[in-house]
Amino acid sequence: MISEPTGFVWRVEYTILLGVMALLTAFAIAFFYFSANIESLKSYGYAGLFLINIIGAASILLPSPAGATVVGGGALLEDFLGVPAFVWVGLVAGLGEAIGEFTGYAAGYGSRFIIQEKPAYARIHDWMQKRGFITMFLMSTVPNPLFDVAGLAAGAVRMPMRSFFVSVLGGKVIKNTWLAAAGVGLFAKFL
Repeated sequence: MISEPTGFVWRVEYTILLGVMALLTAFAIAFFYFSANIESLKSYGYAGLFLINIIGAASILLPSPAGATVVGGGALLEDFLGVPAFVWVGLVAGLGEAIGEFTGYAAGYGSRFIIQEKPAYARIHDWMQKRGFITMFLMSTVPNPLFDVAGLAAGAVRMPMRSFFVSVLGGKVIKNTWLAAAGVGLFAKFL
């Protein structure tokens, strides 16, 4: 008979989550130290857009300027390789946000007992148990104030990290592409 190991076992997921949290913390410190802002988005280009969206997504339950950079980026940034800027903005910002959302996932993974008492959590937890991939994808496709709660729930129910990332990446790219395209339409009259 084979017995189960007792005690704490370090897993690869823990190392990845700690690495992502350390990287995001370093980005946040650099972001605030160098006083990055939306007005200078054009000079920062796609790299600045990427970093602002990582940091914006990493700030759990706090508002950030990331959405404004996506709308402005669609109008201000240049086309690249014959592909319209709003498509690049959607891809770059979507990737940044998908990476940044690991902070919510990690928080839920490590503190599922703390957030279980919240009313919104119970409903989202049920969705995550039944259809986590599609829930995360659909919640990612629109600006959504409950998305951070869903990310916490995904971590709490131990949704596989790969499924979490792929579903969030797909939804965030779609959301940011249409936001950037809207920015082109909004600013077309002024530029």
